Amino acid sequence: MEYKKSKAQNENIENYIKFLKIQKNISNNTELAYRRDIKQFYDFLSHKEIGIKDTDKYILRDYLVNILNISKKKTTIIRKIVALRGFYKFLVKCKILKTSPMELISAPKKESHLPDFLTIDETKLLLSAPDIKNILGLRDRAIFELFYSSGLRISELTGLNSEDVDFFSGVLKVTGKGSKQRLVPVGDAALDIIRKYIKSRKDNSSALFIDYRQQRLSARWIQKMIKKYLRKIGITKKITPHSLRHTFATHLLDAGCDIRSVQEMLGHKNIVTTQIYTHITATKMKKVYDKVHPRA
Repeated sequence: MEYKKSKAQNENIENYIKFLKIQKNISNNTELAYRRDIKQFYDFLSHKEIGIKDTDKYILRDYLVNILNISKKKTTIIRKIVALRGFYKFLVKCKILKTSPMELISAPKKESHLPDFLTIDETKLLLSAPDIKNILGLRDRAIFELFYSSGLRISELTGLNSEDVDFFSGVLKVTGKGSKQRLVPVGDAALDIIRKYIKSRKDNSSALFIDYRQQRLSARWIQKMIKKYLRKIGITKKITPHSLRHTFATHLLDAGCDIRSVQEMLGHKNIVTTQIYTHITATKMKKVYDKVHPRA
């Protein structure tokens, strides 16, 4: 009996994941997180000797309190609630359940915070930090120029191949979340340094950015590389590859670019995600106003 129950649980989870991949085009990371979240919930029910069909809002609240004791991160709680809400909807859709008790559970509001980013002067310092007299310096400079020029996610940058750069049109073919592809403009400064880097290489790798073994650079390697150059130029801010993406978006909006264009370039599905950058520019505007307006 226990074997049949376990088999049914696994089938429900895998069918739900397949559904999400087809309907929502979820990323590999989301797939792993959702599978882990739902299995964790099933483990909780098993410990309580309760079946999925017998769950109600009180059991769900008990589970969430248990999760709060394990993880204090609000984003983790929200993700687990979203995963379970979707899972219950799927079970109702498949007529395994009549109703979803998750409809009675509300998720905590996501904490909003302004992301770290570099000023224009700090960006110039970082861009000029690599020594472009050698091929490694050319590569590192090309990475920085590309982050700042096109606002790529680190996974998008590491996944680039040389053929993804269209030097004639000045665009990149980028593979984003859920394997969705988009075209992103890239500036002349970035194109120029990428061209020099490619010409200096004597390998056959298709990857745009490689290490000394001719292997594609990893996200972890790039994170360490950024820290190295930040120490070199004396910037103590906590800057990550994602901060360079924030820098790209913030500087565009500061210069008057419309938010819809920024959304498209960043590959955000929802404009709400992009709107965090308007908070940054609004905060900056308020500081300037308070400083210069006679009646502020």
